[in-house]
Amino acid sequence: MSADSNAAKLPVVQAQVVQAHVVQAQPAQAQVVGQPVQVVYQPAPGYTGPPMPIQIDQQGAQQAWILYGIGCFLCWCCGPCGPCFWYAVACMYFCKPEEQRKHLQEQRNAAICSLVTAIISTVLLIAVIIAYVVFVAAAVNSAEGQYYYSYSDYSYRSYYSYSR
Repeated sequence: MSADSNAAKLPVVQAQVVQAHVVQAQPAQAQVVGQPVQVVYQPAPGYTGPPMPIQIDQQGAQQAWILYGIGCFLCWCCGPCGPCFWYAVACMYFCKPEEQRKHLQEQRNAAICSLVTAIISTVLLIAVIIAYVVFVAAAVNSAEGQYYYSYSDYSYRSYYSYSR
């Protein structure tokens, strides 16, 4: 079969060309109203309005957990400096008015965790100090029966030699 015989079998389609008109649109004088991306909300003291925005609670909780982490780092590296940060996190939450605290659940979690950690570390620190004092006192009492060096006559004496 040739190409001419295939062309004879195909139907012929006729097309019409329509001339298109281009219309230019002109913008209307409309007033553009937008919404702000982020609203910073500072409630007045004694706030009794609607619940606090979730973003403020999340930002406060994030700051609290960062301070908690700094406190952990300082506790491991600098000893008793860490609980100061943990107490600060708890104070930042519990010093807010009760109406605000009701709406700040994520900050509440960080504050309670910080407060419990600070109290436990403070109690352990006091226990370690008491144990150290008791250990030193016991060591001093047991050293009284030991030999000692006298600077007055540069001789080596025994505590037991005086008791005879």
